Amino acid sequence: MAKGIYLCSLTEKVGKTLLSVGIIQKLHKDGKKVGYFKPIGTPKGPFTSKKDPDIDFLKSCLEITNLPYDILSPVSIPDCYYIDLIDAERKEELLTLIKETYEEWSKDYDYIIIEGAPSLKQYVRVGVDDVSIAQTLGINDLVYIESLSSDKAIDNLFFTNRYFDYRNVKMKGIIFNEIDYEYFARIHELEKNHINRYKIPIIGIIGKNIQLWSPRVSEIKEAIGGSLVNEGTSPQLDNLVETYLIGAMGPQSALKYLRQVKKAAFITGGDRADLAITALNENVSVLILTGYIHPDTSVITVANEKNIPILLSPSDTYSTVKNVENIEPAIQEEEIEMVLNLVEKQINWDILLK
Repeated sequence: MAKGIYLCSLTEKVGKTLLSVGIIQKLHKDGKKVGYFKPIGTPKGPFTSKKDPDIDFLKSCLEITNLPYDILSPVSIPDCYYIDLIDAERKEELLTLIKETYEEWSKDYDYIIIEGAPSLKQYVRVGVDDVSIAQTLGINDLVYIESLSSDKAIDNLFFTNRYFDYRNVKMKGIIFNEIDYEYFARIHELEKNHINRYKIPIIGIIGKNIQLWSPRVSEIKEAIGGSLVNEGTSPQLDNLVETYLIGAMGPQSALKYLRQVKKAAFITGGDRADLAITALNENVSVLILTGYIHPDTSVITVANEKNIPILLSPSDTYSTVKNVENIEPAIQEEEIEMVLNLVEKQINWDILLK
């Protein structure tokens, strides 16, 4: 039977899929047979394909397995309206399916990387949360992932550790992921004075890599359902976006913020030609105009001169910003080696594989 490494988190979007990619690569490099398992996949909507995009992503960038999707992720619960779609009466049925699937195919592997739900809290109401699944699979120590670069991360850590004690499972250790480099020293300070007192091992501290965690303009276009106004700039859809700014002020005020950032997505109304032109003359990767208001000809002219894409969003500014915030950038083929290097150097493999 393979050894299961169960990745979980208290909050969403902490990089569990990215970590899975790096861990699988490292173990492959060491000659181990490694599988991947996501007990409950989360499709984007209740009436779309049942497939979880994270699993398709892993299969596209790694030779993890040729097994069918239903083996890699036997249960699908859409993230949208999931409380209405599942009830506690199905608990035993779902846990049995997950256990039987896992036990059947894990016999041929040394390790299985198990990616948990978006949050430890998810599905607690119906008894198919991460802790319940881990216990069903005979895994009593989970790897906790945290991505906040603030002392709130330590509150989350101690809350989760107490919760694990209550549920009679252990924390194998913590991986701080996507952490601002200036917060590293604070983690080491807290490790000495606080974390070690509770015997919680730090498995790794992985810094935020701008290239890996920055979406491309093409991903933003898809996420907001936008259209490209100036087709001649289509090659620039590969531009990285490191941050975004919302244009809801005068040009002079906007200029102050624009000059503090680079490779920004500047989001403003389509009727704000003054702001749009101000942004286009600075270091922006894309101009996003909301409300489906087509820009003035002068804006398009400047954008073409600067070779900057203009995206037209059908939504208002608030909805557009929320859609941009929810983007999880895909890893490109040329970045796979970067993920391996990042994870390989920063993980304590003795603790993780123990």
